[in-house]
Amino acid sequence: MSRIFEIDVSGADNLDKIIRDLNASKQHSITASVRALNKTALWLRTQATRQISSEKRLPQKLIRERLRVLKASKRDLKARVLANFMGIKAAKVGTPRQTRRGAKVKSYEFQGAFVATMPGGHTGIFKRKGKTRLPIRELYVPLEPESSKAIESFLDSRIKQRFETIFRHELNFLMSR
Repeated sequence: MSRIFEIDVSGADNLDKIIRDLNASKQHSITASVRALNKTALWLRTQATRQISSEKRLPQKLIRERLRVLKASKRDLKARVLANFMGIKAAKVGTPRQTRRGAKVKSYEFQGAFVATMPGGHTGIFKRKGKTRLPIRELYVPLEPESSKAIESFLDSRIKQRFETIFRHELNFLMSR
């Protein structure tokens, strides 16, 4: 399941005040907005990666690969974080082990599953679809709904504050040149 989280700070209260205080032109404020939006989106990806990784007890690399930043431009003043939370193949999380009840990887246990190496060399955790020997399906560690809730909590609480801080820094930089 893929979701797009938009960072749109058109309702930020202090932007006009910051622009007036620094005596900035419209061109400078647009450039600073684009830079601040992109940096805020990268910050959101980092914070979401850390939180999801700690909640799910997974390596940050696996989460970071599933979060993609679509950057803002002068024509489109919205940055987006594209999140792909379809699940992670169980074998990517760690070394799979066969147990009496099924298979296990790290703290995730799959009852009735088995560890197998496919002819191509891929080792994974599989489960039969029916009572017959074939077909089988590979099992995944679920990421939803905790992952979406983690990102939404950042969007609700701290994103506008972070944007305003970065916007002020960027506008100061542009005005000092």
